[in-house]
Amino acid sequence: MSYCVNCGVELEKTQKRCPLCNTPVINPNETEITTEIPPYPTDNVVVVERKLRRMTALLITIILFVPFLLCPLCDFLITGRLTWSVYTMLSIELGWIYIVPPILLKHNTVMKCAWIDYFSTIIFLYGINMIFAPENNWALEIAFPILSYLMAVVLIYAVLARRFNISVLVYIATGFVFVAVMSLLIEYIINSYNNISGGFVWAVPVMISCLGVALILIVISKMTKLKALIKKIMHI
Repeated sequence: MSYCVNCGVELEKTQKRCPLCNTPVINPNETEITTEIPPYPTDNVVVVERKLRRMTALLITIILFVPFLLCPLCDFLITGRLTWSVYTMLSIELGWIYIVPPILLKHNTVMKCAWIDYFSTIIFLYGINMIFAPENNWALEIAFPILSYLMAVVLIYAVLARRFNISVLVYIATGFVFVAVMSLLIEYIINSYNNISGGFVWAVPVMISCLGVALILIVISKMTKLKALIKKIMHI
């Protein structure tokens, strides 16, 4: 085994130059090897990673496909029709959508998966609503506005991450603001769905608490010395 005379890095017998400093390798005691065998894998790392992703997605699909077939079979043999297994089958389908696309997608994975999960969840909840409780349109009146708000939050975070250099504390503070608004939205939607008159009740203290925490985090983010002290104490 040779070592570079310039930087001391360990060298393979087939290497003619140091991979670190590009110094020519000269070792009269080493037998020259005519057939060069590269000391690194010949397969493209990207190709190997792509194959690994496909195999992982296929394995997950096979694992989820087994209960997808067994549950309705057991349900039909016990009850003579499909009852509880419908929930299971739809849930397995939704779980597959949550897990497999992030493994297979290449570019803009977060946003693509966010849109896929958004529409898939809406369809899933609407299907459950129409199959088991068509008289109560809770999927469109409750679930749809809440999911739409969460999707809007994801889009806002994506814009902030791409166009602005914001500290972690400000990101967390923004999250608390979104939770405060969401608490008001949820109580308003539930009251409208149940035809309950009156103002906000439980959402107000939640909103005040979240906004207070957000304000504290923003103030801390502006204080350089205090922020450095917190990082030192928390080992971050």
